[in-house]
Amino acid sequence: MSNTKSKAQRLKSIKRKRIVLTIIESLFAALFIAVAVVAFVPSVRSQAAQKLAESSFGKKIIKMFAKEKFDNTIYDSEFDEAIIETNDMEYNYSGEYTEFIMFGIDSRDSTFDAGTNSDSMVIVSVHNTTGEVNMVSLYRDSYLRIYKNDGSYYLDKLNSAYNVGGAAGAINTINKNLDLQLKDYVTVNFSGVAEIIDSLGGIEVNLTDEEVAQINKHLRSTLSSTGEYSPKVTASGKNVHLNGLQATTYCRIRKTTFYDPENGSRVNDDFGRAARQRLVVMKLVDKAKKAGMTELQEMMNTVLKSSTDGQEQIIKTSFSMDEMVDMLPIIFKFSLGKSSGFPKKLTTKKIGTMDVVLPKGLSRNVKILHKFLYGEEEYVPTDAVEEISNDITYATGIGNDGGDDNVDDTVWGITDEEKESQEILNDDYSDMNFDYDDKGESEYY
Repeated sequence: MSNTKSKAQRLKSIKRKRIVLTIIESLFAALFIAVAVVAFVPSVRSQAAQKLAESSFGKKIIKMFAKEKFDNTIYDSEFDEAIIETNDMEYNYSGEYTEFIMFGIDSRDSTFDAGTNSDSMVIVSVHNTTGEVNMVSLYRDSYLRIYKNDGSYYLDKLNSAYNVGGAAGAINTINKNLDLQLKDYVTVNFSGVAEIIDSLGGIEVNLTDEEVAQINKHLRSTLSSTGEYSPKVTASGKNVHLNGLQATTYCRIRKTTFYDPENGSRVNDDFGRAARQRLVVMKLVDKAKKAGMTELQEMMNTVLKSSTDGQEQIIKTSFSMDEMVDMLPIIFKFSLGKSSGFPKKLTTKKIGTMDVVLPKGLSRNVKILHKFLYGEEEYVPTDAVEEISNDITYATGIGNDGGDDNVDDTVWGITDEEKESQEILNDDYSDMNFDYDDKGESEYY
């Protein structure tokens, strides 16, 4: 009887184990399916990543795996926010917007501090509630008041501010001239942009025959500076695929017209160059949002390359790891909004040996900027901006021309007849020597 009972107990025990094993197998199967779905279905993956980024546990996990590498490679631990200056403003947008300035440099030796001009400057403004991102390119040849770190100032091209005072000096110059409250920056070395683009599988842009010719003409300069190889671009038209080196060359060219894909307006010269750079940034952001796990990992590995490992540094920023992680929920829900350039109302002129971009009234342009970024219909510039505006007008003879601020009368987006009437035909300034980092000696720039 005892033997029979023992056998029954053994059978019951075995049955229990089988049930447990079945449950475990089912759990593993469900987990595998969940991982597969998250890994290969973009919408589900994005939702899962967003939930992770929004949770305190998820943020701790991200910091645990990324903080040391982040701090050692791209974080600017020497950046002192205490030296950042702003004008005495009635407005404060910091609670509603997360903003920073993105500098583009072309440094062959990973020089991110003072001593190199900024090839491009883009204000990035993210609405903290809606996640909408607006961007404004600051034209590098804009003639503004440059502030040195000792408090002194002088009139010169905006791109020289980074050369004189590094990121902090350039931020102070931008804040004081434009009534902004920027406190953070991201500097991108163009020599590494190609790698980031390639890690995301390239980008698609619309190309004219002239743009294709310009890319192929100057591609050899990009190849010689990077030591890499790329085939030429073989097609024009809509949604032409560009690899990293081709795209980097594309966003540098300026000797052919850029056609805005949103409204078809034409942009020429250095303004076209700035517009191409904004477009490439927007394309990269869009690709990153849709990227797979492998692509994102490769992109992060590229970004987090350390110059101490013998690799050229690509990005440097004042944002700490904690700040970056806190911004993740905003990043996941953001949508690309509008883009523009500054100054909006402008003309070009030769001052001494320099060809510069002059605002038709700095205070007027600041009003337009604040309307674009913040929706302020009746913004009143500070006395500091009014002083700078008067200083520029006195020195150059160019001020507010009384034009309609609701009409885009810059050097693009107008008809040939309007250009002729305003005496700003392409032929009037296409041969100007804009003072690029190579002092205008290379046709490439």
